[in-house]
Amino acid sequence: LAQIQQLMNSVAALQNTIHQQNAVIQQLQNQAAPAVPGSTPRGPKMATPPIYDGAMTTCEGFINSCRLYMSAKPQEFPTLQVKITWVLGFMQNGMAQMFRDYFLTYMNTPDYQTQYVQSTESDPIELLYRDIYKAFGDPNKQATAIQEMTTIKQGSKSGEEHVQLFKQCYMRSGYGEVAGIHEFKRSLNTPLLDKCMAVPDLPTTLDKWYELVIRLDRQWRQAVAERKIFAARGGSGTGTQTTPVNRPQQTPWRPPSQPAPRDPNAMQVDRNRGPIRCYNCGQTGHMARAC
Repeated sequence: LAQIQQLMNSVAALQNTIHQQNAVIQQLQNQAAPAVPGSTPRGPKMATPPIYDGAMTTCEGFINSCRLYMSAKPQEFPTLQVKITWVLGFMQNGMAQMFRDYFLTYMNTPDYQTQYVQSTESDPIELLYRDIYKAFGDPNKQATAIQEMTTIKQGSKSGEEHVQLFKQCYMRSGYGEVAGIHEFKRSLNTPLLDKCMAVPDLPTTLDKWYELVIRLDRQWRQAVAERKIFAARGGSGTGTQTTPVNRPQQTPWRPPSQPAPRDPNAMQVDRNRGPIRCYNCGQTGHMARAC
């Protein structure tokens, strides 16, 4: 009984210690970290915009990168001049560099004070974004998207890659779903389209067509990969067998054989046969296993 009482006292003492430690931890967590005088929050870590060279295809992406960085770190851009010079600092190549040099000169004119400094815009940096887009952006994004969608081809891309590229063009084209399905079917490689058309119940929506193409393309690529694995295993299995010693063999002499005369009336079957076509990339001249 004395030992049991001693153990119970020890357990009670340990529980009291744990309770005290939890109270200390809770007190430390409730204490706020002391703020350093004069310090400002740095904000999340963000990637800076890429160097812009004036290309039309990357103009909108460059502007959006600048917007995203400024919205995440507003404390780094206290004035309009800081914002403008920061954006112009990434315009270093090609026509963008010429725009930067011209705008730096324009900032010393009264027109700049009227248009930018005295602007009623909520954030005058948007005026600079508009000027950049007028100079380098796509004047008709919808027409460009339609041209891309009507000329895109799958080629050597996988089903997933092709679907993602087609989605981007389709969303900007303004096409309806029926026209989108037609263009999507046109853009597929011929062997893959043939497999899709062999499905009993064809999809009626563009999203279902995306799923069907990705599923069939994955099945084919998985079959090709497994075929290579099985062939490698088969080759390694035969390699363990002992090969007999090569010995010279005497072949009996045979008289040269004369080629059989060709029937002039025979059909030229091989000449009428079309070229072989690769299922992977849709090109002629080779098969899928050699692609």
